[in-house]
Amino acid sequence: MVLGEQLNAPTPFPEIYNNDLIHPCVRFAPNGFAGHKWWMVATPYWGFNSRIENPILYYGVADNTSQENSTIPKNWTPVTIVEGTQVYGYNSDPNLFFDKEGLWVLWREYYTPSCKSDSITMGTYGRYTTDGVVFSDKKLFAKEHSTTEDNELSPTVIPVNGKIKLFGCHHQFSPLRIPVGLSLWDIKDNDMFNNQFIETQETHPVYRPGFDFWHFDLFNYKDTLFCVVTPERANEILLGYSVDGANFKFWDTPLLTSNYTGRNYFYKPTAMVINDEFYLINPCAEFFEYPQTNRLWMSHMNFNELINKLNSNAIVSNTSVSDDELEISSSSNSLIINNKGKEIRVRIYSINGAVVYDNTIQHGINMLSFDRGVYIVATDTSRQKVIL
Repeated sequence: MVLGEQLNAPTPFPEIYNNDLIHPCVRFAPNGFAGHKWWMVATPYWGFNSRIENPILYYGVADNTSQENSTIPKNWTPVTIVEGTQVYGYNSDPNLFFDKEGLWVLWREYYTPSCKSDSITMGTYGRYTTDGVVFSDKKLFAKEHSTTEDNELSPTVIPVNGKIKLFGCHHQFSPLRIPVGLSLWDIKDNDMFNNQFIETQETHPVYRPGFDFWHFDLFNYKDTLFCVVTPERANEILLGYSVDGANFKFWDTPLLTSNYTGRNYFYKPTAMVINDEFYLINPCAEFFEYPQTNRLWMSHMNFNELINKLNSNAIVSNTSVSDDELEISSSSNSLIINNKGKEIRVRIYSINGAVVYDNTIQHGINMLSFDRGVYIVATDTSRQKVIL
């Protein structure tokens, strides 16, 4: 995808939070909630300061009322800081969940006073509101007792086949820092007021080697549950899907990458499909800002087109045998193909899956001019990545 446009989402107390936001979660209320249909929670993280990583609730304002059901707003208004800076420890990883009457704002706490009083190391907490103004007391939803791993990293609450579930990244921090899988949590009778989530299942997402599953968001579209995820480096975003609501497979080709966009720190994405248009919202670090400052950006494209491009790239990546008689190199803005054998058909794909060249290459040296970027050169039996 092409990086879209920056959103306008100022923080309260800019002298503290510096209008910096990461880890957004955007949700749509079709029938409206507290006078608005678009809601978001995100946290400041200016200069990597976890002490200010507090969940801030926003509502979105569409450019005009005709867009309220079809386009994610560009302008967001802060409503309140749902949980402030802790005496010790910190907040992180916020999430939104609408029920029939109101809104739950959830977040994860790490070694906070609440964690200490609840005899846990980390926990997912939440507050409930029916008007966006008055919030319930804080409630504990999920517990973690370990000091070396966490089963509820980046907690996401979403309905799956009529059941409210919490998904968390199971990540090991010691002795090695590695992703383990996805933890699935159930709650009795779908009752978030009187019950807590209990871990009932662990699955292992399938993604390309070298990627580390870290912070993610989920959305339902038709009969499929989709996932967008970043690695801990936050330098790319992958899209995956699950047909059973538990086991996920991810496309190899990223939706966005630092190499392709020139931006970094996509920490973390949130996404949805509205009227067949896929919307991706993610942070980006500002250029030449110190301490690091992050803003939210939004990209979008037709979802069917996106899936077709991902699938076409996946077909190309199924083969890994190289052609001994085809040498591929680059020089400046030229891609150089030295064909030492007989003529051969070559397709060249951009990083987003678009076919930018499809022709027969004759024996000898062939120089092709392209814009700077990442390309896949494919034949019937091979593929090779080239960076110009």
